Amino acid sequence: MVPAPLVAELRAAQQGLVRLTDADITEFFRSMDLRRPEQTRDLLIEFVALLVAQNGLAGAAAAADWFEEAREAERVPGTYRAGPADLALEDDVESAVRYSAGHLWSPTPELMLPSMLKEVSKLVLAPARETVVRSSEDDRRAVGWQRVTRAGSCKFCRMLASRGAVYRERTVDFAAHGFCGCAAIPSWDQDAPEVDVRAYSASARTAGMTPTQRAAHDARVRRYVAQMDDPADRT
Repeated sequence: MVPAPLVAELRAAQQGLVRLTDADITEFFRSMDLRRPEQTRDLLIEFVALLVAQNGLAGAAAAADWFEEAREAERVPGTYRAGPADLALEDDVESAVRYSAGHLWSPTPELMLPSMLKEVSKLVLAPARETVVRSSEDDRRAVGWQRVTRAGSCKFCRMLASRGAVYRERTVDFAAHGFCGCAAIPSWDQDAPEVDVRAYSASARTAGMTPTQRAAHDARVRRYVAQMDDPADRT
């Protein structure tokens, strides 16, 4: 398994990227005239899209370098050149900002900021996470990738982590929620256990789903989480 200090380094870099993004968005938001909601929304859509693209690409490049460093630390034979994932997130950013902008037409327009930051936190990390996932799938020596959680992680994340088991199939995304502190790390352990069908189902790619399919998927995930045998529930 990837050494703990390297995992901590990856997690710290990703959380640092979130903090940097949060700070820039907060500063920009506070310069807005909230009495002009349409203008505020449109300016934020443009600003946040550019910021997520810039910071997301930087995070992906750092994740590619980290992958190669982890591979070297694990003394994996042969060579593999990791490349940063280039994700088109403009539509996702616009949807997130528009959703949060509903607060601008309420008596509490300032509530747009925390709502928006929560959504953006997972978008800005998506390229870095996808870089590790894709590299783990493309490196012929790797068997897949693992999800590692932070202390105090939610039950949803603990279910997907499956106690260190490996995602070996290419049919899944790195499922994340707002302010999610999880990270994807590669595995070159041929004997590592594979995640069960529930983890695959919960992480299934949702981009092409209809609203009805997405609702059914979300209900299935909630059921899996409710049925999960979690030691934390017994403490």
